[in-house]
Amino acid sequence: MNMIKKYGKYIVMVILLALVIYLSFNSYFVFVGINALINAIAVMGIVIISGYAKQLHLGQSAFMGIGAYTSAILMTKAGLNFWLTIPVAMVISGLFGWVLSIPTLKLKGGSYLALVTQTFGEIIYVLLLNMVWLTNGPFGISGIKAPTIGPIDFTGLQPYFFLCMAILIIVYIALKRIVKVKFGRFFISIRESEEAAQSIGINTRKYKMVAFVIATSIAGLAGVLYGPFIGYLSPEQFRWQPSLILVSMAIVGGLYSLEGGIIGAILLTFLPELLRSTDQLRMILYGVIVILTLAFLPDGIVSLFGKKPKEIKKMLSAQWDMLSDKTLRRKKKKIKAARMSGK
Repeated sequence: MNMIKKYGKYIVMVILLALVIYLSFNSYFVFVGINALINAIAVMGIVIISGYAKQLHLGQSAFMGIGAYTSAILMTKAGLNFWLTIPVAMVISGLFGWVLSIPTLKLKGGSYLALVTQTFGEIIYVLLLNMVWLTNGPFGISGIKAPTIGPIDFTGLQPYFFLCMAILIIVYIALKRIVKVKFGRFFISIRESEEAAQSIGINTRKYKMVAFVIATSIAGLAGVLYGPFIGYLSPEQFRWQPSLILVSMAIVGGLYSLEGGIIGAILLTFLPELLRSTDQLRMILYGVIVILTLAFLPDGIVSLFGKKPKEIKKMLSAQWDMLSDKTLRRKKKKIKAARMSGK
């Protein structure tokens, strides 16, 4: 009961959004809505590793691929029930994340993790492409069926939409609990100052590894949901480009909050659909939105919540003044450098 009181408003917001989409009677928007929910689950994983533990992670789609293929192979080749594939896929995705984090986190700087995870994404793509005996290579895996629970069949867009909605809420509540307890406090300490966290006895490498395992396990879960949604998997779906889009969603919504991750995923899944006829314009739109967010809302759209219009205007004005001041200082430095070189 306390949990419902604590997170009730967010759950209600999500359910209302579900009803709006469902009652629209537009199957296309329901389709996009399912995609948004799956993206939101994956983005919440990015919030944990990049927002809370301050490790730039550009390989989330690769771990989605691991989860998706694990589930699909177990269902189509081993005849395993969909629900039983979920924990297996999450464990395997998390295990890959753990193994990858061991050498990577020894390096200084989050940029190393970003480079390694992006490269790892391409390695997974090559493996999925060439392990024909297991993954069917470039032909992919087809015939991935939607799950059932007794008499309840989730085949069809509307039923599957509500299944993804339910799983999103469960993941959100679980992650919210994690960040509220000791793990979350340690993650935040590492984000604020890794040196200070180490000075009070926090094993920063260990907790960054935990954050990475959580993030990649969640990606595996998102991948499991993706398979029955599309009904077909191919290596091309899990290259490094989707990872950049997922990171963009986290940044736009708010990298430091789970709610921000959900908002960013929904916004950046639906908004580009206005330009779906031209893929190049869609990517330009992503870039423009991310740049504007970083410039004026460094804490994401979620930072606007609870603020009055006057407060928002004041905040944006202050951000503009700060950017203008930085630009002016750069110009002065360039002029000074030019004069010095002229002498």
